[in-house]
Amino acid sequence: MKDDGGQIVVVGGSDDRFPEGLRVLVIDDDPTCLHIAKVGLTKFGYNVTTTRDPYAALKLLRNNNMNYDIVITDFQMPQMDGFKLMEIIGLEMDIPVI
Repeated sequence: MKDDGGQIVVVGGSDDRFPEGLRVLVIDDDPTCLHIAKVGLTKFGYNVTTTRDPYAALKLLRNNNMNYDIVITDFQMPQMDGFKLMEIIGLEMDIPVI
């Protein structure tokens, strides 16, 4: 970006694009948040799987460990909080968690 007389002009090449094709698992107990995340991430070329249940997420990850590049999780869920989920994923798998 550069300032061009009071206007912001975006300057850059193809390196400024989001990486497409990443496989993302999103966990949230709120269906509205899941929908927004799926629509937004899909728009940028990500392959998105969603679930409301952290135990179902662990099952997906354990059965398909190599099928996900990153996990995005809510931290306040009734079945299991996101910190515990992140701890389990960190101990069992080599997948980044946000």
